[in-house]
Amino acid sequence: MDKVTVNLLELSDPQKTAFLEHVSAYLQQRVEEERYYKSISLPSLEKDNMGLKFNLTVKGQHKISGLKNTIEKIKSLEAEKKNLLLEIEELKKMADAKATALESEVGALADEVKSLKILMGKNNQA
Repeated sequence: MDKVTVNLLELSDPQKTAFLEHVSAYLQQRVEEERYYKSISLPSLEKDNMGLKFNLTVKGQHKISGLKNTIEKIKSLEAEKKNLLLEIEELKKMADAKATALESEVGALADEVKSLKILMGKNNQA
């Protein structure tokens, strides 16, 4: 995951809120991943599957190594999936915030156009 530097002073309030929510969710995810990684260890796998203890030949050790690699790959992919889902949510929030801001800006511009038309109408009559 690429590191991004964000200057909170340059963000609007909705963007700050969205950013801080994203950071909070990311940190919570990291804590959950750390707990999950600590819960899965080779000794716990051996304890849960007695068959592994009786199959400690070289071939069996390769099976354990392959299983361990598969578990690590799954963990990595799950973490990447969570990160991508969080990023999607963040982008959706930012898009909504931008749409709201544009909506407000368009409304203000429409009011300005209306005011200018009224002003121009009064000037044309004089």
